[in-house]
Amino acid sequence: MYKVLRADKDTYIADRVIKSVRTYDANFGAAGSLNLFKLYGVTMSSSLPNTELSRILIHYDLQPLRDLINEGLIDISNGSFNCSVKLFDVYGGQPTPSNFTAVLHPLSRSFDEGLGKDVVYHADRDVSNFLSGSRSGGAWLLSGCSAGGGLPGTVDYITASTSILSGVDLESSQLFLTGEENLEIDVTLIVSATLAGLLPDEGFRIALDSSHETDLRTYFVKRFGGRTAFNEAKRPKLVVKFDDSIQDDSTSLYLDSPSKIFLRNYVHDAPANLTSGSGFTEITGSNSLILKLATEISGGWYTLEYSGSQHTNGIIPITGIYSASVNLSSTDSTLVSKMTQSGSVKLIPIWGSIDGTVTFLTGSELTIFAAQRSGLSLETKRFTTSVHNVNEKYFSDENSTMRIHLFDITSPHLIASRLPIESPGRVIRDVHYQVRDVQSNEIEIPFDTSYNSTRCSSDALGMYFDLDMSNLISERTYVIDIMLVTSNKRKIYKSASPEFRVTDFS
Repeated sequence: MYKVLRADKDTYIADRVIKSVRTYDANFGAAGSLNLFKLYGVTMSSSLPNTELSRILIHYDLQPLRDLINEGLIDISNGSFNCSVKLFDVYGGQPTPSNFTAVLHPLSRSFDEGLGKDVVYHADRDVSNFLSGSRSGGAWLLSGCSAGGGLPGTVDYITASTSILSGVDLESSQLFLTGEENLEIDVTLIVSATLAGLLPDEGFRIALDSSHETDLRTYFVKRFGGRTAFNEAKRPKLVVKFDDSIQDDSTSLYLDSPSKIFLRNYVHDAPANLTSGSGFTEITGSNSLILKLATEISGGWYTLEYSGSQHTNGIIPITGIYSASVNLSSTDSTLVSKMTQSGSVKLIPIWGSIDGTVTFLTGSELTIFAAQRSGLSLETKRFTTSVHNVNEKYFSDENSTMRIHLFDITSPHLIASRLPIESPGRVIRDVHYQVRDVQSNEIEIPFDTSYNSTRCSSDALGMYFDLDMSNLISERTYVIDIMLVTSNKRKIYKSASPEFRVTDFS
């Protein structure tokens, strides 16, 4: 799952000398940029050099993330859960500092965005500003949102919290070598603690490192796009990543290859847990049902039996989805004998209750193949890839399931036929998608192999992924690229889908 949350308020606060007048109460809440800077000695007061600086304040609405957690779709304790703040450089040819570090901390106090726009003369007066954070909360404890410290404690921004882990530093940072880079800072710990109620949900403070704020140098000016920036692609994001992919091996079973087989249960087209007994008790938890794999042999049936469980995302059980781990061994004489005769074995999956009294589903035949041993690598295989179920237009609040058809021309299991047939697609465990803007060629959702938030799932019909259109910018046209990862090799297929447009209007 790849999810983008938008900023619901942002601004920067500044201490500047404008036309020989020190200005502390200017507001920039409606400005299109978030400016981070420090000036040293550019102006003077009583023959002493002034230090002028700014800090960025930003807040994201976390409710969509809370909803996903409440629905059991994301487990924040899972290692694949990751959150990062992304701000985009809007360098326009003006001077920009280089070789500096920006630091991020969670805010302890709320701030008002304000309506100020004047970033040149600092003439718009509103809250928040360098002196005051909000109308209800009043002044910062130290001007410039400068009172940092640990919780519990009364501070403007938080450096540590005993309620999370003793001694854990909540500061995150990024080095800017050229000064033209985007900002991307990991805030997983901060967001997780906020969602758990261990930190206040007030947003983030971004500033120059304290060593820069106190040295005798000037850093002017690093500009990021604000949430009102004209170019929507440059507006701030909180990017949430989570591996919710399901790898169902029903269509790609091999001897001596640990595999998982899934059962999905629906009631009135909605996922629902299986029920059993007169009281319609829901089947949940580990080892809660049995999977039998049966194949016909002379004189009857040969059956293998495996324990099945409710599937989980980390520790969160997923409604209506069950799985069983199987390992079909080449030491099984019955399977090997049938494999020798025909090159494959047909198995019928039968899902039932633990006590054997209830059969929930007798599925379609599954085919086991012998392990492929050949000299063909990813580079020598000839794949064709296409993404199906793609409409010409989507609304920005839609969620769509895209199907991937991956065909291997070099497969030894091709079927010769005089009549047209629908060739089954290959299922590869590590397939990823990315979404690219057709006009600008900018990647809106990149391949993610670190947290696997873009990894495709598989079921009995093949591979698929869910695309949340709210992640994309409205009134733009996009195309999907596919990446195959096998044997530590990567192969990218550009424009694997038809083009599609996202819009806010019918």
